Amino acid sequence: MIEKLPFASVARLSSPYESDPKVIYHLLVDVKDLPSNLPTEVNPRAVNKKTKVFRRIEDGLQNDEEQFYVENRGILISAKGVKIDSLNKVIMLNVGSRTEADLSQYGILDGGHTYQAILTKRSKIAADQIQYVHLEVITGIDEIDSLASARNTSVAVGDKAIAELADKFDFVKSAISELPFAGDISYKENESEKPLDATDLIRLMYAFNISKYPEGKVAQPVPAYSGKAAVLKDYLTSYDESSEHESSNPYYKLAQLLPGITKLYDLVEKDMANKYRDITPNGKFGKIKGIELRKTTTKYYGHNTEYTISQGLLLPIVGAFRALVKDNGTRYDWTVDPDTVWNSIGAKLVNNTVEMSRSLGNNPQAAGKNSNLWSQNFDAVNTAQLQIQLDALSAE
Repeated sequence: MIEKLPFASVARLSSPYESDPKVIYHLLVDVKDLPSNLPTEVNPRAVNKKTKVFRRIEDGLQNDEEQFYVENRGILISAKGVKIDSLNKVIMLNVGSRTEADLSQYGILDGGHTYQAILTKRSKIAADQIQYVHLEVITGIDEIDSLASARNTSVAVGDKAIAELADKFDFVKSAISELPFAGDISYKENESEKPLDATDLIRLMYAFNISKYPEGKVAQPVPAYSGKAAVLKDYLTSYDESSEHESSNPYYKLAQLLPGITKLYDLVEKDMANKYRDITPNGKFGKIKGIELRKTTTKYYGHNTEYTISQGLLLPIVGAFRALVKDNGTRYDWTVDPDTVWNSIGAKLVNNTVEMSRSLGNNPQAAGKNSNLWSQNFDAVNTAQLQIQLDALSAE
């Protein structure tokens, strides 16, 4: 979706780091020219029109001092691409298509209250008055979630959608209650001493959601990596839609698989270096972009490991094991043991992922968002599953 937008002034800033593709544009735009259909799904905060903050923004728009662009924080937009027509003072803003992957990556990251107040009140601005809003547009953003979280601080955002999530997480708490990391998960904003976040589990379940991403569907669960806000919204929507019939909620079924999914995650994290060396015996795993040689422990079960590994490299591998999940009505089950498949084709999955990252400019973030990689790994796991099942039949 390309939006053509007039501006009063613009400044372009490139990143000072040579390897960083981000470009920042600062614009002052007449609020009456602001498009009414900019995507907002990437913003982790829902707009609350009943707050004092929202009312102050509305009042500022109608203030005759014409200081709105100074007094308001403005709107932050993640864009897929930008073109500037300096002669005609117009910007062409590419905020992606309406696909799930793009909605989790592009759109209004911060300033949702400002945007909604403008749409609501700009028609009330006097005809002889112009109010400008400051737009900050950034292209080339990799870590979309961390930026959204960092910028959304003026009102307590709560990355877990927040207090609402704590009340809708009971069946997940029950499913992991006997696991060693159960007490390490934070469900509230003030539990910073706990090393794990409830959203980590939601993202894992999302990656295995065969109801949303059945076999044969072209789309892949890339938002498990790239779009925390979209994943949280999906979890809460599924919860609300199945409140009277819990077993129809795919996340209720997925919660029962969390012991196996988290063990698989740690297995991949711990064993990825060995699988890489199976294909590249002389390769230096720690030199791969997104991997750091540092003694640490795996995320959930605390196994000793020598490397920290980017989520952009881990999740397209772990999420591929969605191919092993089947729906048995009231619950999801594994068709074959994930460990068996990992032992069989783990080296292939690691090679697929590392090579994709290299082909994208040694960029693990780009790899994590690449639907072709997710699809390629899924197909590999699915093929391995079928072979194991055929071998089992032949042995009978």
